[in-house]
Amino acid sequence: MKLLRTKSFIYSWLLFISIFNLYSQNNKIDELLKKSHFENSFNGNVLVMQNDSVIYENSYGFVDATKNSALNTKHQFMIGSIYKEFPAVAIMQLKEKNLLKVNDPVSKFIPNLPTWGKSITIKNVLQYASGLPKINWGNYFGKGILPTNELLFKEIVNTSSLAFTPGTDYLYTNASPILLIRIIENISKLDFETYLTQNIFTPNGLKNIKLQNEFPFSNKKNMAVPFNRDFKEDPYKLKAKHVLFTSDTKDLYRWFSLLANHKIISKKSLQFLSKTVKEGEHIQSPLGNCTWENDTLIQQSHHGSSGNYECLVQRFNKDNICIVILTNQKNRNVFELSTKILTMIR
Repeated sequence: MKLLRTKSFIYSWLLFISIFNLYSQNNKIDELLKKSHFENSFNGNVLVMQNDSVIYENSYGFVDATKNSALNTKHQFMIGSIYKEFPAVAIMQLKEKNLLKVNDPVSKFIPNLPTWGKSITIKNVLQYASGLPKINWGNYFGKGILPTNELLFKEIVNTSSLAFTPGTDYLYTNASPILLIRIIENISKLDFETYLTQNIFTPNGLKNIKLQNEFPFSNKKNMAVPFNRDFKEDPYKLKAKHVLFTSDTKDLYRWFSLLANHKIISKKSLQFLSKTVKEGEHIQSPLGNCTWENDTLIQQSHHGSSGNYECLVQRFNKDNICIVILTNQKNRNVFELSTKILTMIR
């Protein structure tokens, strides 16, 4: 009986210490983010997960520039370049079904491309090594032209020459995911959103990662609207659904967790998508920046931005920690905030 009481006491004491540490961590994170918001350097949502449990979750600031409504944890934000993960993962799903090979030329699946279509492989496109230039967004916005999926694809098709021989260099461009999306649609005979819904979103319970029809959003329910430090809303207009991905913090966490645990594509496919055409600072794979040790994914970090939206997801697999930061007022400090949060909970 005495031994049982001793064990019960030890368990209670350990539980108390655990709860106390969690409370202390939450306070520190809260103080950091409150201070940042007070200084007008953070407006957004933060989620910190460890071992699939919520360590911290909160919202700071306003839904839009009017300051009339406060953000809550259900709000969705544009995720910027993190959207590039979805066509890349879909391509690997098709590869796993033997419907394509990564060394296939893109012309095999997209007819009527210029001659460069025969020299660019799917692997080149995935690794931003195709030589295709960046999308000329200024040509649309400067002339008051509304960018659409078809106009962006037409711009790529009208590219007369490449910046370099495919596979020899790196150029980060939205042309890559746009080409991949067209390949996915031509192979699957489904539009891209339907493919994602049937093969990624619905099977994996991702209900809050969505493709929006346009920006500004026609339906603003649960949508955080971007604005600058002077509280002026972003003025640009887009109707290119394939690049208008939004999410809340929880589903972004689920997405990164599913990838890390090989629930959507195999470990071999994940390793392939983690590779870059060359080494160096600011060189990314379709998954952002990935670190592997002894055949194990140690860390994945992916940053995205679109206008005044900014997003960062960092997953640290040794500690099973994931930090998701979404903001609708870009202050270019999400890496700094994530580093400080990680220090507080390690």
